[in-house]
Amino acid sequence: MRRFAGMALVPFLLLAGVAQADEAVDRQAFHDFLTQASANGSTDKDKVAGFYKTTGAFWRTHWLDYTKNPEKYADLMALYRKGQAAFPRPYVSPDPERYRKDIELFKTFDAKNALPKDPALFVGSSTIMKWNTAEAFPGFSVINRGFGGSVIGDVLYYYKDVIGKYHPSAILFYCDNDVVGGLSGDEAFAKTMAVYARVRADFPKVPFVFLSMKHAPNAAFANPGEPAQIDRYNDLAKAKTKTDPLFKYFDMDAPVLDAKGKVQGDLFEDGEHFNARGYALINPALQKMLVSLNVPHSN
Repeated sequence: MRRFAGMALVPFLLLAGVAQADEAVDRQAFHDFLTQASANGSTDKDKVAGFYKTTGAFWRTHWLDYTKNPEKYADLMALYRKGQAAFPRPYVSPDPERYRKDIELFKTFDAKNALPKDPALFVGSSTIMKWNTAEAFPGFSVINRGFGGSVIGDVLYYYKDVIGKYHPSAILFYCDNDVVGGLSGDEAFAKTMAVYARVRADFPKVPFVFLSMKHAPNAAFANPGEPAQIDRYNDLAKAKTKTDPLFKYFDMDAPVLDAKGKVQGDLFEDGEHFNARGYALINPALQKMLVSLNVPHSN
């Protein structure tokens, strides 16, 4: 998931809506910041982090209005793009041990509870973690092993604890943070295939469902090339389905687009993650897939 940390600079606290700053003042302050930042770019990691903390605070406050009225922000977006070019962010592979406590909680839960038989195993990043899969798919045998902020390498690192130890009837996989973090669609898909290779070795006949990477509203504030990399990542998965009948594809965007094929911002809680209404639109279509995959259910 994208992480825009809180404001670090006192003069720009008003950007986050502190003291109910006047919108005109808010916008002008952000405009002035971007103008100065664009002229003083840097690759210093602290300065890069500062730039994205400040810009993130503004976009986090205005993402929904931007989604509905992008023309209002044309001048700010143009300056922001210049700032992004001036403050490049290289991909940094995070340490998977940061999730050790989360994994231990999974293990503790498993030790104390009877696990469902032949479950549909949901695994991946925060889109999975925030999905109330037990409620979304009543009567179905499901396990949710999402841990927020994770990248595909984290799933691979903890493979035995989040996939290998279970006996799933289907595996449903979602992770978008590699592409969000700066990897190409090809690089991210190669990592997905590393997970898939382990799955095929351990569960030769279990279907693997690739949940497509969604085009969330916050993609508007990412690097300009990100939407194309999302498409590339998804297209590689679609191509895989043509040669491997156990590799399935589920379109996460289709249920939440409006009549014009545009992402509906009102279906997201923060510009990145679906809210309850968003998940409610996805659930019926995915339930049909679970049925087609013969996931055990009582209804």
